[in-house]
Amino acid sequence: MLKPKSKGLYLDISEFSILAARTSSFKHPMVVEEIAELPLDSSQDADSIRAFFEQLVDFKGNAYYVARAGVYPENRFVRYYEAETTSKVKDPKFLMGVLQSEFNIDVDTNHVSILDARNGSDFDIGKATSKRLVFCGGPKANFQNEQDRLLSYGIYPERLELSTITTTGGLSDYAKYKGLNGPILSFELTSQSANISIINKGNVDVARPVPFGLNSIYPLLQRELGLKDELSARKLFFSNTFDFAEMGPKLLRRMTKELQASTGFYEVQTGQTIEHVFMSVLPKNLNWVAKTVSEALGLQIIQPSFEGWLESLNIKLSDDVEVVSLGTRWLGLFSLMGDFAQREGGADGE
Repeated sequence: MLKPKSKGLYLDISEFSILAARTSSFKHPMVVEEIAELPLDSSQDADSIRAFFEQLVDFKGNAYYVARAGVYPENRFVRYYEAETTSKVKDPKFLMGVLQSEFNIDVDTNHVSILDARNGSDFDIGKATSKRLVFCGGPKANFQNEQDRLLSYGIYPERLELSTITTTGGLSDYAKYKGLNGPILSFELTSQSANISIINKGNVDVARPVPFGLNSIYPLLQRELGLKDELSARKLFFSNTFDFAEMGPKLLRRMTKELQASTGFYEVQTGQTIEHVFMSVLPKNLNWVAKTVSEALGLQIIQPSFEGWLESLNIKLSDDVEVVSLGTRWLGLFSLMGDFAQREGGADGE
Protein backbone atom coordinates (compact mmCIF):
# COMPACT_ATOMS: atom_id res chain seq x y z
CA MET A 1 0.00 0.00 0.00
CA LEU A 2 1.02 3.58 -0.62
CA LYS A 3 0.95 6.24 2.04
CA PRO A 4 -1.65 8.91 1.12
CA LYS A 5 -0.02 12.14 0.04
CA SER A 6 -0.92 14.16 3.14
CA LYS A 7 2.66 15.42 3.34
CA GLY A 8 5.21 15.97 0.60
CA LEU A 9 8.56 14.18 0.67
CA TYR A 10 11.43 15.35 -1.53
CA LEU A 11 14.73 13.48 -1.87
CA ASP A 12 18.07 14.13 -3.52
CA ILE A 13 20.01 10.87 -3.50
CA SER A 14 23.65 10.74 -4.55
CA GLU A 15 26.46 8.32 -3.85
CA PHE A 16 27.47 10.52 -0.92
CA SER A 17 24.25 11.16 0.97
CA ILE A 18 20.48 11.37 1.06
CA LEU A 19 19.12 14.90 1.43
CA ALA A 20 15.46 14.91 2.42
CA ALA A 21 12.71 17.41 3.09
CA ARG A 22 9.18 16.95 4.40
CA THR A 23 6.75 19.58 3.14
CA SER A 24 3.17 20.48 3.94
CA SER A 25 2.11 19.12 0.54
CA PHE A 26 3.30 18.73 -3.04
CA LYS A 27 1.32 21.81 -4.10
CA HIS A 28 2.22 25.50 -3.91
CA PRO A 29 2.11 27.34 -1.64
CA MET A 30 3.97 24.85 0.52
CA VAL A 31 5.91 24.89 3.76
CA VAL A 32 9.19 23.04 4.31
CA GLU A 33 8.52 21.49 7.71
CA GLU A 34 11.75 19.54 8.25
CA ILE A 35 15.00 18.74 6.46
CA ALA A 36 17.43 15.92 7.17
CA GLU A 37 20.59 14.37 5.83
CA LEU A 38 21.87 10.80 5.92
CA PRO A 39 25.51 10.34 4.88
CA LEU A 40 25.88 7.07 2.98
CA ASP A 41 28.50 4.38 3.36
CA SER A 42 28.84 0.69 2.57
CA SER A 43 27.84 -0.42 6.07
CA GLN A 44 24.20 0.67 5.72
CA ASP A 45 21.47 -1.71 4.64
CA ALA A 46 18.00 -0.95 3.29
CA ASP A 47 16.37 -1.34 6.73
CA SER A 48 18.63 1.25 8.37
CA ILE A 49 17.95 3.69 5.56
CA ARG A 50 14.21 3.11 5.83
CA ALA A 51 14.52 3.88 9.55
CA PHE A 52 15.93 7.29 8.56
CA PHE A 53 12.80 8.01 6.51
CA GLU A 54 10.52 6.73 9.28
CA GLN A 55 11.92 9.44 11.55
CA LEU A 56 10.96 12.04 8.95
CA VAL A 57 7.51 10.90 7.78
CA ASP A 58 4.75 8.69 9.15
CA PHE A 59 4.28 5.50 7.14
CA LYS A 60 1.31 4.48 9.34
CA GLY A 61 1.84 0.80 8.62
CA ASN A 62 2.03 1.27 4.86
CA ALA A 63 4.76 -0.41 2.85
CA TYR A 64 5.67 2.68 0.80
CA TYR A 65 5.71 6.45 1.15
CA VAL A 66 5.20 8.55 -1.99
CA ALA A 67 8.06 10.94 -2.78
CA ARG A 68 9.59 13.02 -5.55
CA ALA A 69 13.24 12.18 -5.99
CA GLY A 70 16.31 13.38 -7.84
CA VAL A 71 19.01 10.83 -8.63
CA TYR A 72 22.44 10.58 -10.24
CA PRO A 73 22.46 7.30 -12.21
CA GLU A 74 25.79 6.07 -13.49
CA ASN A 75 26.57 7.02 -17.11
CA ARG A 76 24.01 9.83 -17.02
CA PHE A 77 24.53 12.38 -19.77
CA VAL A 78 23.82 16.04 -20.50
CA ARG A 79 24.97 17.21 -23.93
CA TYR A 80 24.57 20.53 -25.69
CA TYR A 81 23.94 20.50 -29.43
CA GLU A 82 23.33 23.25 -31.96
CA ALA A 83 21.91 22.27 -35.34
CA GLU A 84 22.54 24.15 -38.56
CA THR A 85 18.87 25.05 -38.99
CA THR A 86 15.61 24.70 -37.06
CA SER A 87 14.15 22.66 -39.90
CA LYS A 88 16.60 19.83 -39.20
CA VAL A 89 15.57 19.42 -35.57
CA LYS A 90 11.95 18.86 -36.62
CA ASP A 91 13.01 15.45 -37.94
CA PRO A 92 13.06 12.78 -35.17
CA LYS A 93 15.33 10.57 -37.27
CA PHE A 94 17.85 13.39 -37.53
CA LEU A 95 17.85 13.89 -33.75
CA MET A 96 18.27 10.19 -33.06
CA GLY A 97 21.11 10.15 -35.58
CA VAL A 98 22.82 13.02 -33.76
CA LEU A 99 22.69 11.07 -30.50
CA GLN A 100 24.33 8.08 -32.16
CA SER A 101 26.90 9.85 -34.33
CA GLU A 102 27.83 12.88 -32.21
CA PHE A 103 27.55 11.48 -28.69
CA ASN A 104 27.63 7.70 -29.09
CA ILE A 105 24.35 7.32 -27.17
CA ASP A 106 22.21 4.28 -27.97
CA VAL A 107 18.59 5.42 -28.08
CA ASP A 108 17.33 1.88 -27.49
CA THR A 109 19.11 1.34 -24.18
CA ASN A 110 18.90 4.89 -22.81
CA HIS A 111 16.12 7.11 -21.54
CA VAL A 112 16.47 10.34 -23.52
CA SER A 113 14.85 13.73 -23.01
CA ILE A 114 15.38 16.71 -25.29
CA LEU A 115 15.21 20.22 -23.86
CA ASP A 116 15.25 23.67 -25.41
CA ALA A 117 18.66 25.09 -24.45
CA ARG A 118 17.22 28.60 -24.32
CA ASN A 119 15.04 28.01 -21.26
CA GLY A 120 15.14 24.34 -20.27
CA SER A 121 11.60 23.60 -21.41
CA ASP A 122 10.67 20.30 -23.04
CA PHE A 123 11.51 20.42 -26.71
CA ASP A 124 8.46 20.19 -28.97
CA ILE A 125 9.57 18.75 -32.30
CA GLY A 126 6.36 19.77 -34.02
CA LYS A 127 6.71 23.41 -32.97
CA ALA A 128 10.49 23.67 -33.04
CA THR A 129 11.66 27.27 -33.00
CA SER A 130 15.14 26.66 -31.61
CA LYS A 131 18.12 24.89 -33.09
CA ARG A 132 19.90 24.88 -29.71
CA LEU A 133 19.16 21.72 -27.76
CA VAL A 134 20.18 19.80 -24.66
CA PHE A 135 20.05 16.00 -24.75
CA CYS A 136 19.87 14.43 -21.30
CA GLY A 137 19.19 11.07 -19.73
CA GLY A 138 20.95 7.84 -18.93
CA PRO A 139 20.83 4.05 -19.32
CA LYS A 140 17.39 2.57 -18.71
CA ALA A 141 18.92 -0.14 -16.54
CA ASN A 142 20.58 2.44 -14.30
CA PHE A 143 17.39 4.43 -13.82
CA GLN A 144 15.69 1.15 -12.96
CA ASN A 145 18.41 0.47 -10.40
CA GLU A 146 17.75 3.85 -8.79
CA GLN A 147 14.02 3.15 -8.67
CA ASP A 148 14.57 -0.31 -7.18
CA ARG A 149 16.91 1.20 -4.63
CA LEU A 150 14.20 3.62 -3.50
CA LEU A 151 11.58 0.89 -3.32
CA SER A 152 13.88 -1.14 -1.09
CA TYR A 153 13.86 1.82 1.32
CA GLY A 154 10.06 1.94 1.34
CA ILE A 155 9.92 4.95 -0.97
CA TYR A 156 7.67 5.02 -4.04
CA PRO A 157 9.02 7.66 -6.46
CA GLU A 158 6.02 9.45 -7.93
CA ARG A 159 8.56 11.41 -9.95
CA LEU A 160 12.15 10.36 -10.63
CA GLU A 161 14.25 13.20 -11.99
CA LEU A 162 17.82 13.52 -13.23
CA SER A 163 19.36 15.67 -10.51
CA THR A 164 21.96 17.08 -12.89
CA ILE A 165 19.19 18.76 -14.87
CA THR A 166 17.05 19.67 -11.86
CA THR A 167 20.01 21.45 -10.27
CA THR A 168 20.84 23.27 -13.51
CA GLY A 169 17.27 24.53 -13.66
CA GLY A 170 17.43 25.67 -10.06
CA LEU A 171 20.76 27.41 -10.56
CA SER A 172 19.46 29.21 -13.62
CA ASP A 173 16.40 30.41 -11.71
CA TYR A 174 18.49 31.45 -8.71
CA ALA A 175 20.75 33.48 -11.00
CA LYS A 176 17.67 35.32 -12.32
CA TYR A 177 16.44 35.91 -8.79
CA LYS A 178 19.76 37.35 -7.65
CA GLY A 179 20.42 39.33 -10.83
CA LEU A 180 23.54 37.38 -11.80
CA ASN A 181 23.51 38.33 -15.46
CA GLY A 182 26.85 36.91 -16.59
CA PRO A 183 27.69 33.32 -17.55
CA ILE A 184 28.11 30.81 -14.71
CA LEU A 185 30.28 27.70 -14.73
CA SER A 186 28.55 24.73 -13.09
CA PHE A 187 30.62 21.67 -12.19
CA GLU A 188 29.16 18.36 -11.01
CA LEU A 189 31.85 16.02 -9.70
CA THR A 190 31.27 12.41 -8.64
CA SER A 191 33.40 9.28 -8.37
CA GLN A 192 33.15 7.99 -11.92
CA SER A 193 32.76 11.18 -13.93
CA ALA A 194 31.99 14.88 -13.98
CA ASN A 195 29.76 17.22 -15.95
CA ILE A 196 30.52 20.77 -17.01
CA SER A 197 27.85 23.27 -17.99
CA ILE A 198 27.81 27.00 -18.59
CA ILE A 199 24.53 28.82 -18.17
CA ASN A 200 23.89 32.42 -19.12
CA LYS A 201 20.65 34.34 -18.54
CA GLY A 202 18.54 31.19 -18.56
CA ASN A 203 20.32 29.66 -21.54
CA VAL A 204 22.48 26.55 -21.48
CA ASP A 205 25.47 27.49 -23.63
CA VAL A 206 27.71 24.50 -22.81
CA ALA A 207 26.98 21.00 -21.50
CA ARG A 208 29.60 18.32 -21.79
CA PRO A 209 31.20 15.51 -19.78
CA VAL A 210 34.60 15.13 -18.20
CA PRO A 211 35.67 11.48 -18.61
CA PHE A 212 37.17 11.17 -15.14
CA GLY A 213 36.06 11.87 -11.59
CA LEU A 214 37.17 11.59 -8.00
CA ASN A 215 38.45 8.05 -8.57
CA SER A 216 41.27 9.49 -10.68
CA ILE A 217 42.60 11.40 -7.65
CA TYR A 218 43.21 8.48 -5.30
CA PRO A 219 46.25 6.98 -7.07
CA LEU A 220 47.92 10.40 -7.03
CA LEU A 221 47.11 10.89 -3.34
CA GLN A 222 48.44 7.42 -2.59
CA ARG A 223 51.76 8.21 -4.26
CA GLU A 224 52.07 11.66 -2.69
CA LEU A 225 51.61 10.39 0.86
CA GLY A 226 53.08 6.90 0.46
CA LEU A 227 49.85 5.16 1.45
CA LYS A 228 49.56 1.41 1.14
CA ASP A 229 46.68 1.33 -1.37
CA GLU A 230 44.01 3.41 -3.11
CA LEU A 231 41.39 2.42 -0.54
CA SER A 232 43.45 4.07 2.17
CA ALA A 233 43.77 7.15 -0.02
CA ARG A 234 40.01 7.28 -0.53
CA LYS A 235 39.34 7.01 3.21
CA LEU A 236 41.75 9.84 3.90
CA PHE A 237 40.27 11.93 1.09
CA PHE A 238 36.81 11.80 2.68
CA SER A 239 37.98 12.11 6.26
CA ASN A 240 38.02 15.31 8.27
CA THR A 241 41.50 14.61 9.60
CA PHE A 242 43.68 15.96 6.80
CA ASP A 243 44.07 19.52 5.54
CA PHE A 244 44.12 19.47 1.74
CA ALA A 245 44.62 23.23 1.35
CA GLU A 246 48.26 22.87 0.30
CA MET A 247 48.01 19.63 -1.67
CA GLY A 248 44.62 20.40 -3.26
CA PRO A 249 45.89 22.28 -6.34
CA LYS A 250 48.18 19.38 -7.25
CA LEU A 251 45.48 16.74 -6.73
CA LEU A 252 42.98 18.69 -8.85
CA ARG A 253 45.39 19.92 -11.52
CA ARG A 254 43.95 17.67 -14.24
CA MET A 255 40.42 18.83 -13.49
CA THR A 256 41.25 22.50 -13.27
CA LYS A 257 43.05 22.30 -16.62
CA GLU A 258 39.92 20.78 -18.14
CA LEU A 259 37.80 23.55 -16.67
CA GLN A 260 40.22 26.24 -17.80
CA ALA A 261 40.10 24.88 -21.32
CA SER A 262 36.28 24.95 -21.36
CA THR A 263 35.97 28.42 -19.86
CA GLY A 264 38.78 29.84 -21.97
CA PHE A 265 37.25 28.57 -25.21
CA TYR A 266 33.83 29.89 -24.21
CA GLU A 267 35.15 33.33 -23.35
CA VAL A 268 37.08 33.62 -26.61
CA GLN A 269 34.10 32.38 -28.61
CA THR A 270 31.50 34.64 -26.97
CA GLY A 271 33.54 37.60 -25.75
CA GLN A 272 31.91 37.22 -22.32
CA THR A 273 33.71 36.72 -19.04
CA ILE A 274 32.73 34.00 -16.57
CA GLU A 275 32.84 35.34 -13.02
CA HIS A 276 31.06 32.68 -10.96
CA VAL A 277 31.38 28.95 -10.36
CA PHE A 278 28.85 26.61 -8.76
CA MET A 279 29.64 23.13 -7.49
CA SER A 280 26.94 20.64 -6.55
CA VAL A 281 26.69 17.18 -4.92
CA LEU A 282 29.99 17.04 -3.02
CA PRO A 283 29.64 16.59 0.76
CA LYS A 284 30.53 19.34 3.20
CA ASN A 285 33.94 17.88 4.10
CA LEU A 286 35.01 18.37 0.46
CA ASN A 287 34.35 22.12 0.44
CA TRP A 288 38.07 22.58 -0.20
CA VAL A 289 37.50 21.21 -3.72
CA ALA A 290 35.27 24.17 -4.68
CA LYS A 291 37.73 26.56 -3.04
CA THR A 292 40.65 25.07 -4.99
CA VAL A 293 38.74 25.21 -8.28
CA SER A 294 37.58 28.78 -7.73
CA GLU A 295 41.09 29.98 -6.91
CA ALA A 296 42.63 28.17 -9.88
CA LEU A 297 40.11 29.76 -12.26
CA GLY A 298 39.80 33.12 -10.52
CA LEU A 299 36.05 32.71 -10.05
CA GLN A 300 33.68 33.53 -7.20
CA ILE A 301 31.81 30.61 -5.63
CA ILE A 302 28.02 30.91 -5.65
CA GLN A 303 26.71 30.25 -2.13
CA PRO A 304 22.91 30.34 -2.45
CA SER A 305 20.80 32.32 0.00
CA PHE A 306 17.99 29.82 0.12
CA GLU A 307 15.27 31.47 2.20
CA GLY A 308 14.53 34.50 0.02
CA TRP A 309 14.79 32.46 -3.18
CA LEU A 310 12.39 29.81 -1.88
CA GLU A 311 9.90 32.45 -0.75
CA SER A 312 10.00 33.89 -4.28
CA LEU A 313 8.88 30.43 -5.45
CA ASN A 314 5.97 30.35 -2.99
CA ILE A 315 7.84 28.00 -0.64
CA LYS A 316 8.13 28.99 3.01
CA LEU A 317 10.31 27.54 5.75
CA SER A 318 8.93 26.52 9.13
CA ASP A 319 10.49 28.11 12.20
CA ASP A 320 12.32 24.84 12.88
CA VAL A 321 14.13 24.77 9.52
CA GLU A 322 17.48 26.56 9.43
CA VAL A 323 19.05 26.99 5.98
CA VAL A 324 21.68 29.69 6.53
CA SER A 325 24.51 27.21 6.99
CA LEU A 326 23.47 24.77 4.26
CA GLY A 327 25.96 24.22 1.44
CA THR A 328 25.51 24.45 -2.30
CA ARG A 329 24.62 20.75 -2.65
CA TRP A 330 21.19 21.45 -1.13
CA LEU A 331 20.20 23.42 -4.22
CA GLY A 332 19.34 20.16 -5.99
CA LEU A 333 16.84 19.17 -3.30
CA PHE A 334 15.14 22.56 -3.17
CA SER A 335 15.07 22.73 -6.97
CA LEU A 336 12.79 19.67 -6.98
CA MET A 337 10.16 21.82 -5.27
CA GLY A 338 10.28 24.81 -7.61
CA ASP A 339 7.94 25.73 -10.44
CA PHE A 340 10.38 27.88 -12.38
CA ALA A 341 8.04 28.46 -15.30
CA GLN A 342 5.95 30.69 -13.05
CA ARG A 343 8.66 33.29 -12.56
CA GLU A 344 7.82 36.43 -14.46
CA GLY A 345 10.31 38.78 -16.09
CA GLY A 346 13.93 39.11 -15.08
CA ALA A 347 15.69 39.33 -11.76
CA ASP A 348 13.67 40.25 -8.74
CA GLY A 349 16.13 39.31 -6.06
CA GLU A 350 17.51 41.17 -3.16
